[in-house]
Amino acid sequence: MAETTSRPGRQALPQLLSPIALGCYPLGGGYGDVTEADARATVDAALDAGWTFFDTAEAYLESEARLGRILQGRRDRVFLATKAFPCEAYTYDHLAAAVEGSLRRLRTDRIDLLQLHGPEDWVQPFGPTPADETGAALARLQSEGKILHVGVCNLTTETMDALRHTVRIFSTQNLYSLIDRGDDPDELHLAVETEVIPYTQRTGLAFLAWSPLSRGLLADNLAPRSFPPNDERHFLPRYQPGIYEEYVALAQRLAAWANERGRTVVQTAVAWTLSRPGVASALVGAKRPAHIEALADAATWRLSDDERAEVEAIAAELSPRAKAAKMVVWDHFEESALARLRGQRYQAVPQ
Repeated sequence: MAETTSRPGRQALPQLLSPIALGCYPLGGGYGDVTEADARATVDAALDAGWTFFDTAEAYLESEARLGRILQGRRDRVFLATKAFPCEAYTYDHLAAAVEGSLRRLRTDRIDLLQLHGPEDWVQPFGPTPADETGAALARLQSEGKILHVGVCNLTTETMDALRHTVRIFSTQNLYSLIDRGDDPDELHLAVETEVIPYTQRTGLAFLAWSPLSRGLLADNLAPRSFPPNDERHFLPRYQPGIYEEYVALAQRLAAWANERGRTVVQTAVAWTLSRPGVASALVGAKRPAHIEALADAATWRLSDDERAEVEAIAAELSPRAKAAKMVVWDHFEESALARLRGQRYQAVPQ
């Protein structure tokens, strides 16, 4: 794969690592049902818009299998990233099974970026596997040619440091947006702006921002609504009655600011994220072409210092109660879901 030089002192970034990436959880059904036709049309729109970085995961329901079918004949047009979920300990045998399962579903001979989806004990206390052992397992898979780059998601800087003794880490992926800056960290929400991003700048890792639209909270035409059980937001604290309405009001205030400048909330949110020092790419979830089209010019819009300060001041108007509502929780993730993930690692994708 062709490489292009990045800023001095940083790893070279692949040419296909576009500033805006297609986050493929919605295509798998994570935010409600999506037809294969709509998924295909969304992928087509992303490619037409120049989004050549696609990010999926074995835990994203039907996402990998759908992408495998949709990308047939054009696999080489994308930088394809996926993730191994901590449904087993991070040993070589388990990670190798995860990679083989993803390769089958994605119908490809290599994964451009394999990422650990989160800490080994993220959902249940698997392991602990020594970091040197996990790093060596990832390096072995890389030497076998099955993965080209190694990345992590949602890991502390201490864990990344430990892994880097035995494997070269290309990137880290973290929740980061105008309203998710990691300024109130806990065991599931890391101190991204004050710890993780400075770490990537010191070490040369690429920083990938997932959910710059904060799972649809930073969107245009937002209005009070409920979310059905087949949409993960149904289970998350921010989308519950009494809290969600505060985020709707915030989005409406941001819309007023953006509209005065001929812009939209989604353009503002993505442009803000990409304007932050150290951010290599913003991963935007979409499940229909209109979601792609709404972000036209977002990657090239450069917010001024005054504009950044103004939108940050609007975001700061969230009440402490709304801000305390978390974006990542595991209360709804049952053992049956972990068992399903373990099972699919060893199953061929139906033709």
